[in-house]
Amino acid sequence: MTVLELRDVVKEYPGSPPIRALEGVSISVARSELVGIVGASGSGKSTMMNIIGTLARPTSGTVWLEGRDVSTRRDQTLAGLRAARIGFVFQQFHLVPGLSATDNVATGLVYRRIGRAKRRQAAEVALRQVGLGHRLDHRPRQLSGGERQRVAIARALVGEPALILADEPTGNLDSKTGEGIIQLILDLNRQGRTILIITHDQGIAARLHRRIELVDGRVVADVRNGEAA
Repeated sequence: MTVLELRDVVKEYPGSPPIRALEGVSISVARSELVGIVGASGSGKSTMMNIIGTLARPTSGTVWLEGRDVSTRRDQTLAGLRAARIGFVFQQFHLVPGLSATDNVATGLVYRRIGRAKRRQAAEVALRQVGLGHRLDHRPRQLSGGERQRVAIARALVGEPALILADEPTGNLDSKTGEGIIQLILDLNRQGRTILIITHDQGIAARLHRRIELVDGRVVADVRNGEAA
């Protein structure tokens, strides 16, 4: 089943002349794929991430998520869709300092109309999935960088999204800790999660099932790497 499809997506920003960040991008991502979107600074990968995550709209072309055209949906509809079907993992973690790991993860379910007790129960399950069953009550300042990123991944997982979108997930981590995060992502994919990683790191991208390379807003390579390792 196709989870995500971009069809001839163009994105322009105002200017004289307009700045074209994406030039007719077309990609399709199937369920349970693990895909790296890779490119240097200015390649268009951040713009592409925002469009995939419904945080920005294409100037032209269409974006399909689970068979639904989300290109022209109302902002309120898109907010609900993001909360229910897309899990985000960011380089900067974006955890709430005053909340425990459990409550930070439970915030991923706030828009689901689920009671607080059930949200916390689901959050604890997600934290155990990422190896943090012993850190449920710890606040971000009590956690290492790698543990904070694991909390962020648990928050992305807790709502059982169709797609997990990870933006430079190892960018703020040392190499050893970053390796642990990549291994966790590989394990989650083996469990059937559909994951897109936005990265400038060709080494990370080469370890994924598939690598989509952007240069100046165009897809210049779409390569299957074989079995992830």
